[in-house]
Amino acid sequence: MAESKEGVWSNMVRSKKLTGVLLLTALAFLVLLPRFVSGYEVRVITNIFMYAVIAQGINLMSGYMGYLPFGNAMFFGTGAYITAIGMNKGLSFFLAAPLAALVAILFSVVFGFVLLRLRGHYFSIATIGLSAALLGVVQNSTITGGAMGTTLPLLTLSPSATNAFFYFGMLALMVFSSLVLYLVVKSRFGFGIRSIKANEEAAVSMGINTTYHKVVTWAISALFTSLAGALYAYWMSFIAPAEVFDIMIGVDCIVIMLLGGTGTILGPIAGAFVYEFVAQSVWSALPNYHLGVLGILIIVILLFVPKGIFSGIGDFARRRQMKLLRKAGT
Repeated sequence: MAESKEGVWSNMVRSKKLTGVLLLTALAFLVLLPRFVSGYEVRVITNIFMYAVIAQGINLMSGYMGYLPFGNAMFFGTGAYITAIGMNKGLSFFLAAPLAALVAILFSVVFGFVLLRLRGHYFSIATIGLSAALLGVVQNSTITGGAMGTTLPLLTLSPSATNAFFYFGMLALMVFSSLVLYLVVKSRFGFGIRSIKANEEAAVSMGINTTYHKVVTWAISALFTSLAGALYAYWMSFIAPAEVFDIMIGVDCIVIMLLGGTGTILGPIAGAFVYEFVAQSVWSALPNYHLGVLGILIIVILLFVPKGIFSGIGDFARRRQMKLLRKAGT
């Protein structure tokens, strides 16, 4: 019996090692991919990486802590505009982007102490209101260029080198956000935020400082989202308030999170690829009806895989492991 259990645990260890090898192989594939695809496809995949980063920030808030921030696009817009202002004032991108992230984090902390006292749909609606208020400020400010938008200095490289710069920048940001999410979830702090999702009152009775955990979690989410906005602004070289503060950025990333699987590390990445693949396929086949068909397809996917791609895979793997352990114990 002991040998059987050891065999099961050995298989689980090998499974984790295999997962690590597959992840490294996938990363190597993504690193080499720009050599074999067109410039248009490189830009499409870069966009996928960006959405995966934003979805990771929402996943941390919603999938692990249970607070759904519909208005998280405010951090995307903040990152974009602070980067634009900084670069137009003479800062390099590598100084303006960290400054944008710092501003977004401070913004999330200041307003987090207020908004995170709300729960459920009240918090979600409050984030939409805050994002709209920030949009109004940006549209009526001279330093941001007002409603007409503003430009950023161009990256003085060849088209292929420019595509590669932003491709690898977004890829690095996606890997960074996923690693940070993994470390957070596996830490004692991660236990605290998962306790909040399970039962916030019980978490308080256990001595967990829920206010601290919620504010820090939103700050980490703001970090991911603002850096994505910073890189996007430099990539586009022109931004407008209605574009970077668009609430649909958050809504699309919530759909991506649901497709991939909430409360999973790789779910938002898988969801971003699936969402963009379906969107591009529908757009090319039915340009006049793509939004309606895309919505129907997403509903169908969620009906068949209600917990998302990686949640479903994880549930299957856990059931298989438990079945093997029960067999080993008999």
